[in-house]
Order: sequence, then C-alpha cells, then structure tokens
Amino acid sequence: MYPVKLRIYMGLVGLASLVILIVSRAFLTNLDVSVAIFAGAALLSSLFAVEMMRGQGAVSLVLPVVLTVGIVMGPAAGAWMGTIPTMNQRELTGKVKWPSVLFNRAQFAIVGWSSGEVFRALGGDVGRLSLAGLSGPLIVAALVAFGLNFFINLIAVALRQERSLKEITRVYYKWMLPSFFVMLPVGYLMAAVYRVSGPWPELIFLVPLIAVRTWMVLVKRVHEMYNHTIRVLLVGLDAKDPYTFGHSMRVGQYGAVLARYMKLPEDVVEQIRHAGMLHDIGKMAIPDEILNKRGRLTIPETFTIQRHPVLGSSMLTQVKIAGCARDWVLHHHERWDGTGYPDNMVGEEIPLETRIVSVVDAYDAMTSDRPYRQAMSHEDALKEIMEESGTQFDPLVVEKFVELCSEVNLAAEEGAGHGWDRTPNIPIEELQAEYERELQEYLAKETPQE
Repeated sequence: MYPVKLRIYMGLVGLASLVILIVSRAFLTNLDVSVAIFAGAALLSSLFAVEMMRGQGAVSLVLPVVLTVGIVMGPAAGAWMGTIPTMNQRELTGKVKWPSVLFNRAQFAIVGWSSGEVFRALGGDVGRLSLAGLSGPLIVAALVAFGLNFFINLIAVALRQERSLKEITRVYYKWMLPSFFVMLPVGYLMAAVYRVSGPWPELIFLVPLIAVRTWMVLVKRVHEMYNHTIRVLLVGLDAKDPYTFGHSMRVGQYGAVLARYMKLPEDVVEQIRHAGMLHDIGKMAIPDEILNKRGRLTIPETFTIQRHPVLGSSMLTQVKIAGCARDWVLHHHERWDGTGYPDNMVGEEIPLETRIVSVVDAYDAMTSDRPYRQAMSHEDALKEIMEESGTQFDPLVVEKFVELCSEVNLAAEEGAGHGWDRTPNIPIEELQAEYERELQEYLAKETPQE
C-alpha cells in the first residue's frame, strides 16, 4: 500500500545507499573489536525504540551511535553500521513490511556515510577531538546527520499521507523533536570520548540514551492518560443515560469520518472525534425527569436543557482536558444564521470543527429512535439537513456531508456497524483500539494497492 510517488522516493533512497555500500565494501575486510562494540551499542539502542503517538512508526535512539561511527571510524564504517545493527524490535519481529525495513536501513546508511564525509570535508581530524574544546566540523556533521535522518523520514511520511511537510511535522513529529536536540550532544560526546578513551567507554552512553527513551515514554503516557480520562467521563455518561452515550459515540465517529473526508489534519480529526464524544457531557448535570421526558418541555425545562453546552464545557475546563474541543462543545448548538445558543454566533464565527459536529449531531439525532418518535431514514435525514443548509448549518459542511453520504450510509455502516446503534455499552478498553483500526482502514483506502 505504497503510493507511486513514495515507491519512487524509496527506490531512489535505496539506490543511493546501495551505491554507497558498494563503494564502502572494503570496510568489511577490516573488522575489529571496536566494530563489535559499536554494533552491540547500535543494536541495543534500536531494540528499545518508542512507538509514535500516531501512525505505525517508531522513534529509534540509534542515531548518535551511527553518527559516532561515521566520525571516528570513517564514512564507510558509518554506512555499514547503519544497516543491520539499526533494526528495531518491530522490524525484527516482522511487524514492518520489507520495503519499509529496507528503506530504514538505506536512510541510516546514508546518514552514517554523510556524517563522516561532512566531517572530513570540513577538515575534521579525529586526533584533535577532545572534551575540553569544541570541534566545528563535528558540530556541523552532527547537525547534518540529524537533519538528514529527520527529513528523509519526514518526506516519506508526507508522500504516504499526501499531506504537507509542515502538517506532518506538527501531527507526527512535534512531540519527539526535543529528543533530537538531546541526542545531538550525546553523539558529539561519544565521538570525543572515543578519541580519548577508545571504544569500551562508549557503552556508558547507553545511560543517557535510556534517559531520553524514558522521557519519550512518559510523554506518550501523558497522551494515553488524556484519552483514558475521556473514557472515564464517557463511562459516567453511560451510567447516567445509555442513549446519550451511544449518541455521543456515534457523533464522534461520524465527525471523524467527515473530517477525514474533508482532508483535515489527523490531529484535528482526533480532536473532532473527542468533541463529538464529549459534546453532550453536560447532560450529566441535567435532571433525569427533564432529560427523559416524553412530552413537550416547559419553558424553564427548555432553558435548563439548553444549559448543557455551557455545563459540558465547564466540566471539561475543570478537569483540564479536551483542549480546543472545550470550545467546540460549548458552541455545538450555534446556528449558521446566528439564532443558536449560547452565544448567538454567526457564520464563520463558529469554528469549522464545531460546524462539523453540529451537522453529524443532527444527523444522528434524526436517525436514532427516541421515546417520543421513531428514527428517520438515512435519506429523509439528508433531506432535512439539506433544507437547513444556510440557516442551521454551514453550506460547505453540508455539501461535503452529502457527498460523503452518497458513498456511505453512516447510520447503517458507521453506527450500527460499530456496535453503537441501540446497544452502546462498549468496554472502554476497546475504544482506542477501535480508533487505531479505523485509522489504518482509512489509510489503506486512501493509498493505492501494491
């Protein structure tokens, strides 16, 4: 499932590395204990790669080792050290497709070779490296190595996702960029220590690399705790009102599907999913006799239930979760013509993400059974939404939603199909796994088959 442009790019990177390895093959006749020590350090660093927050990639800690080998043992050694010893656990266990495995080996070979060549081209001398002074060529070589590693991977992901480099950096790589700046001086020090003390002290640098990995794992766990907190709130909503829970799950699902169809960034898609899941969380504070009333609401009861966006946003603010989704929850009952609530926002004053949630919220409300009426059909609900285009709903969002619904019946395929039709009591452990599965299915549809 590699797009054509990505295949070409991977082929060019692989070809470049193959040429480098052939030119550098004489290195294989001069193996010694230093090579074995560096290979062991590279393998240990690679085995404990940290999986990325989004997507299927992993962040390796092997780059400082490859940089050091390229500097102290030469470009040829750096190229070959970037091959097999840099394989991570997912690659060794067959969880990564072989073209991606070869591409990863190729880019590390290029990085290792380039670091050594840049160091020498700038007049770098390993014999002059010391801990007491700075080496300009070594600093530049380190920057080149880390820059190449970052951009070679960045371009590959951008080609696969068919998104801009800026968006891919923000969505997939922003959280791990600080680790690059920490690994940079580690690579510098490894090269300087080798000059003074030889290969064995290099193993001590596994300690700071482990510290970097620990920091990255903690950042990832904070993100997981964020998702867990959302699930806890949803469990409380399920206990309060199972229908509202199922409705919220479907709105989150529909919102994510529509946002992807509109080509919004994946981090925004995730936030829209959260906003949809949490948009009615304020109903936890609404009395049951009002929430489940079969007849017409009185004016005071209507006022009470119209407070749920404010209550929901306040709840999310108190527990400090959901980020921008708090505002989207607050405004999901605003109308395009300015007659909504609570702030009577007009047109594009309403965030696009809120406008998406509003459309899918109305769609699910109409296609779901309620105590006081039966569900509309998919077709009737679409007609109702189109009639409200330009008054209740953003015309652009309605247009995209209708296009999407010409390809898929959301109520049948995305609601009932996910177990959120009329029996919404889903184990919370399955929610994040379901999201990851849906993301991979979407990516599979968006990229051509091999």
